[in-house]
Amino acid sequence: MKNKFIDMMQSRVLIKITGKNPERFILRLHKNKIDIIDLKKINEEQIEIIINYKDYEKMLKLNTIYHISIIKYQGIEKKKRQFFKYYHVLIMILLCIIMVYILSKVIFDVQIVTNDEQLKQRLSKTLETYEISKYHFQKDYRYLQKVKTDILKKYHDEIEWIEIEKVGTKYVIRYEPRVVKNQQKKTNYRHVIAKKNAIIESVFASSGQIVKNKYSYVKKGDIIISGYIHTNDKIKKTVAAKGKVYGEVWYITKVTYPFNYYEEKKTGKSKTVYSVKFLNKTIDLFNFHPFNDKIVKEDILLKNNILPITLVKQFQEEVVITTGMNVIEQAKLKAIALAYDKMKKTLKDNEYIISHRVLDSKIIAKGVEMKIFFSICEDITDYQEIKPVKEVE
Repeated sequence: MKNKFIDMMQSRVLIKITGKNPERFILRLHKNKIDIIDLKKINEEQIEIIINYKDYEKMLKLNTIYHISIIKYQGIEKKKRQFFKYYHVLIMILLCIIMVYILSKVIFDVQIVTNDEQLKQRLSKTLETYEISKYHFQKDYRYLQKVKTDILKKYHDEIEWIEIEKVGTKYVIRYEPRVVKNQQKKTNYRHVIAKKNAIIESVFASSGQIVKNKYSYVKKGDIIISGYIHTNDKIKKTVAAKGKVYGEVWYITKVTYPFNYYEEKKTGKSKTVYSVKFLNKTIDLFNFHPFNDKIVKEDILLKNNILPITLVKQFQEEVVITTGMNVIEQAKLKAIALAYDKMKKTLKDNEYIISHRVLDSKIIAKGVEMKIFFSICEDITDYQEIKPVKEVE
């Protein structure tokens, strides 16, 4: 083991000597104290030898009639020549790694999570004064704590708390607006009416008079909670009706499910990766746990017009790929499940699917096509302003 290491660290060269009676030349090398580490006779006029690289020039001076050619270099000399042969590529990769490190410390985006555009613009300008903006270097924890404290002081009437989170090369700013208790605005007089045709499932009223009860069929615009309070068939007073009405409404949806299917499902895992692209290969930098299958969005950070090398920033989302073939019954069941999922995505809190019924099912070239009827419990609350009437004593 030790000898192998020593051999690997030596600079040597494998040489072919061609000419008449090359053994004479070997004897001349011995006389001039040039070590022959290995010797192999190819034929009467050719010999291959290995010598130390430092003796190569000395050997050339001793040569008179023989043709000498280098077959290959060994040890340190081989490594040196390989390095100088590809040094421009190695330097470019090293520069890319340095560039990636520097870029990983730079802010490329600042996202303020809010629907208040005016406050967003003011907050963005304030953050810029602290250099928390695009193309500035990222800040340490203590600095960010100071920024949050200063912002809370400046916007003490508007912001309850604020958080500055670093996500890769992006800062995400979230805050909780301060709730200022104002005098409650007076609600206009109104009825609660039906938003669409339905059968009432439930009615909750905190103000007004219920005029339609559970299981009643109502058309769009029908009054359910009246803003007119009646006593003995006379309007006693007018109020702003308040409440919530849920009703059974109906939808027909059409869905197709294939026999042969390919599905990419996101796992929820994602990360930002810096990569070097060289020719047709992509080398991830510091990505120790790569995704097997992924969706990639890519931005070019650095490109060399001379060498085929590019530095890119990738946003990777892990996916699980499912492929297979369904028989007719499987495709039908999966079509119904797909329709259920699509319908559920449209529902709000406290809304749900009551039942479903398959209206039509047919086999087409792509798979199974189904028409499905859904009965949904949905919020059908709507309002209609009314004019007050003179109260009856």
